[in-house]
Amino acid sequence: MSFSSAYAKWSDLKKNVFILCVIAFIGALVCIGFIFADNIGVLLGWLLGSAINLFSYITIAKGSSFILDPGDSRGRKAVLSSVFAILRLFLYAGGLVLAGFASFRWGTLSHGYCNLISLALAYMPTWIVLLIVTFVRGHKESKPIEEKKKEDQE
Repeated sequence: MSFSSAYAKWSDLKKNVFILCVIAFIGALVCIGFIFADNIGVLLGWLLGSAINLFSYITIAKGSSFILDPGDSRGRKAVLSSVFAILRLFLYAGGLVLAGFASFRWGTLSHGYCNLISLALAYMPTWIVLLIVTFVRGHKESKPIEEKKKEDQE
């Protein structure tokens, strides 16, 4: 079984998490170069931001499935979804505050313990990946529907 056939069988959640992990890994490889420039904070900021980013994406996906669950008539899972949203907000803000202190109070941007810029850049892949992947998957899935409509009309 090749990787592409196994990848095709994965759910959208697994595919997106895999893409985000690949982006985090490639970004970490790029940030390793900054260690040689005596700035480990870039790598640590990227790793912290990527971890928060992955956790946030998973809670977004699980929270939306909780809201759309037809078996939850009392809304308990929807409350959990809102708790996830508040937790994400605190994680994003906490990461930025921690990186801000590490960059400016306990060091500098060139010699800090956790770089604010790399942490902020690590937050971005989720939204970019979701926009691109949703457009590509939606475009692929919409073609057969349009062809079926044409066949039904004839």
